[in-house]
Amino acid sequence: MLRLPINRAATWAMLVVLVVGGALVTAPGWGQAVLLVDTALVTAPTVGVGLAGLAFAGLCVLVRCRACGYRLFWHAVSRRDHRDGILWFLTAEQCPECGHTRA
Repeated sequence: MLRLPINRAATWAMLVVLVVGGALVTAPGWGQAVLLVDTALVTAPTVGVGLAGLAFAGLCVLVRCRACGYRLFWHAVSRRDHRDGILWFLTAEQCPECGHTRA
């Protein structure tokens, strides 16, 4: 996973924040059992949208090919088919723009 020529540690961190934000957005469905009602229905989803939005924007803008600067996550979500964009991002081995690989 993440074999593209990018900063993998920062990318994984942003992906984790994106997933945590997504989980918080769904707190009205599961959170009332473990959180206070106001937190589950208002605070957690609001914080989740903020976290997920910032992580998504960071991934789109900051994840670039080290050789040519091509925005690889943006390519995955905007130019690839919606069914395989994220899977492509996680498994691709070279930049689609310049062909640069991690090695």
